[in-house]
Amino acid sequence: MKKRFFEPYIGPKYHEGIRGKRILVFGASFYCNKKSCPYFSDCTNPQSKDSSRFDQICPEYRDKNMKLSNEPSYAIDNCYRAYLNFGAFMQNYVGDKHEYIWERMAFTDYLQFFSPTVQTKPEYLSERDFEAFVELIQQLQPHIVFIWGLPVTEEVRDKKEHMEYLHIKDYDKLPETEYYVCHMDVPGVPHEISLVCTYHPSSVSYWYGGLDKLNKYFDKVINR
Repeated sequence: MKKRFFEPYIGPKYHEGIRGKRILVFGASFYCNKKSCPYFSDCTNPQSKDSSRFDQICPEYRDKNMKLSNEPSYAIDNCYRAYLNFGAFMQNYVGDKHEYIWERMAFTDYLQFFSPTVQTKPEYLSERDFEAFVELIQQLQPHIVFIWGLPVTEEVRDKKEHMEYLHIKDYDKLPETEYYVCHMDVPGVPHEISLVCTYHPSSVSYWYGGLDKLNKYFDKVINR
């Protein structure tokens, strides 16, 4: 049974990748602020954690012939600040500086329902989100996985229960990369995956404050 609600954006050149490596990016969550919507309380309910019933009836999306589950693609198309910031960083790793970098990556958010707040709170996360995370990795077979932000990093990389399903091979060596990079084995994926955990690109001061370190350690990942 499919665990995910959101259908990932998959760039048309995803399988070509960047320097021959497929890159899958996980943001934190999609946020809805339409509190006047009759479905808002149910769609963004952090207890039920399920927006699927409103996929095709959300008034904001239905009138534009859009679906909630396709939000990853809409977010990329809208080029919000986080995507511009991250795209500018990744642009350094392709030869053509005018190429649309997102065409070479895949993207979704970790949380599998619409969040009622901008901040992704730990209590919003569930085991379903983790299972959807693994499911998508198994489907897209990336060489590199990015995670944006501390809440999702702590949930995926640092939660001991999840280490049964994701084998972090060098967890004890994380200090050597200042906690930016480790490597993992995922069932159903025949190769090792580099896991890169960053500040969220929408948190401008943290993002730009950590950019030199991210460059330093990602250079080693992309050039392996």
